[in-house]
Amino acid sequence: MQQSFVIGIDYGTDSGRAILLDAGTGEQIAARTAVYPRWSEGRYCNPSEDRFRQHPADYLEVLETILRGVVAACPDPSRIVSIGIDTTASTPCLADRNLTPLALTLGFEENPDAMFVLWKDHTGTEESREINDLCAKKGYPYTAHCGNVYSAENFWSKILHLTRTAPEVAGAAYTALECCDFLAATLTGCHDLDALRPGHCCIGAKWMWAEEWGGYPPASFFDELDPWLNRLRLPQRNYGCDVPAGTLCPEWAEKLGLGGNVVVGVGNVDSYSGAVGGGVRHRTLVMNLGTSACFMAVMPKERMEGRIIDGVFAQVDGSILPGQVGIESGLTAFGDIYAWVRNLLCWPLRQAAAADSGFAEKAEAIENKLIADLTEAAAALPVREEAPLATDYLNGRRSPFGDSSLTATLTGLKIGTDAPEFFRAFVEASAFAVRAVVDHMEAGGVEIDRCVAVGGVAQKSPFVMQMLSDVLGKRLAVSSSKDSCALGAAIHAAVAAGLYPSVEAAEEALCPPVSRTYEPKPSPVLETRYRRYLALTGLEDKLK
Repeated sequence: MQQSFVIGIDYGTDSGRAILLDAGTGEQIAARTAVYPRWSEGRYCNPSEDRFRQHPADYLEVLETILRGVVAACPDPSRIVSIGIDTTASTPCLADRNLTPLALTLGFEENPDAMFVLWKDHTGTEESREINDLCAKKGYPYTAHCGNVYSAENFWSKILHLTRTAPEVAGAAYTALECCDFLAATLTGCHDLDALRPGHCCIGAKWMWAEEWGGYPPASFFDELDPWLNRLRLPQRNYGCDVPAGTLCPEWAEKLGLGGNVVVGVGNVDSYSGAVGGGVRHRTLVMNLGTSACFMAVMPKERMEGRIIDGVFAQVDGSILPGQVGIESGLTAFGDIYAWVRNLLCWPLRQAAAADSGFAEKAEAIENKLIADLTEAAAALPVREEAPLATDYLNGRRSPFGDSSLTATLTGLKIGTDAPEFFRAFVEASAFAVRAVVDHMEAGGVEIDRCVAVGGVAQKSPFVMQMLSDVLGKRLAVSSSKDSCALGAAIHAAVAAGLYPSVEAAEEALCPPVSRTYEPKPSPVLETRYRRYLALTGLEDKLK
């Protein structure tokens, strides 16, 4: 193969990242990251209302920054042949006829309801309940590929909520776009809904689209929810992430100094892309451990014929690997839990730093060390049956059996409970939540012989990973790639450009080896505490 380079773009919760990959050897040549500027200032969000919005201008500014960075680092930019994209999902935005997000149009520039509704926005919780109730009451099958529980994190819950609370924005909308499809349309210069090539991964998993009922649910279903929904124009086709969305448009080719023949792949969901970057295949579970946690598996179609696993987050043909059934479960908060502990304990430090500028530098140094110090102390604690026991639903439960209205708890506190024990309780709770997900997947027939962990927590926290291994009772391998989602996007880019005949072939060539393996250390006390966790969460009977 003549030396070629591909770019993988990964848009996470807090930042966008691009990597430049040698498409023959898999060597990562360069990486660039940029935070979303408005998001980093906390603008347009209200956590007390579960509202998390991101301005499309953030996405566009970051896109140019990270692409310029990796192109500048390329030994020969003329050999860059393709770009792949993944983003969080479902992260939709209402848009006009030209596929322009409404926040980029006159009059809506500062309106959060005209911006992208981030995956973890749960303002549509009541609307998700309404969708589930309607399907249950009328026997409609439209939540089947969401484990028969449609989430507040999914497309229609969010869009229905906007129609109820932001009629002026909804009235200006022609269509809606997922973040990944918006970025692909931007790079290819697509301004026509009929020419758009949206990703099957997102539409199949989050938009209630399925071949067995002819695409989207019928108009009569949406009339029962809200007749306005039938006014929204939607793409009628969708595509796998291993094919082109188009080629780089003249505007972006000029900005980046690239040719117009650079292929831009169809957009993908970040966790699905991370699964590919982690080398997902039948019997290999990829665990993407970051702000949230996503667990991705594939099964041959013949093994899942006629079988729907209740309570998973998504089960869609061809969503992760072409020709196989993709199965997704996960947690709405994972690394977010540890960040919450840090923020909670650092509140007095921040107050003191705000009142005394001379103390600010010292406070920052203490805060930067806090999680490391807590981790060291928590890891040294013995496993005690009577220690405080937490549940992890700080942002609701995604799976098994999703419920966005659930909240976290902490029981067993005593006067002697200290900060390391407090922290350990929530690390343990997140591990128990992972165990519940994996047990549920296996009970549903998903075959798991190997677990590969990717993402920031997998790379940075041996304590969390050992806890996971102990609670699961499974060996955990950690991918040596620090950018598995972006790597997955680059793998799809290479296939879309015709450099490999299949995603599996590109995985085989481009996925790196594991960097570390964790062996489980069985503990009867941990098993007892896990059973107590299931009782506290109401999952005890559901997982029998």
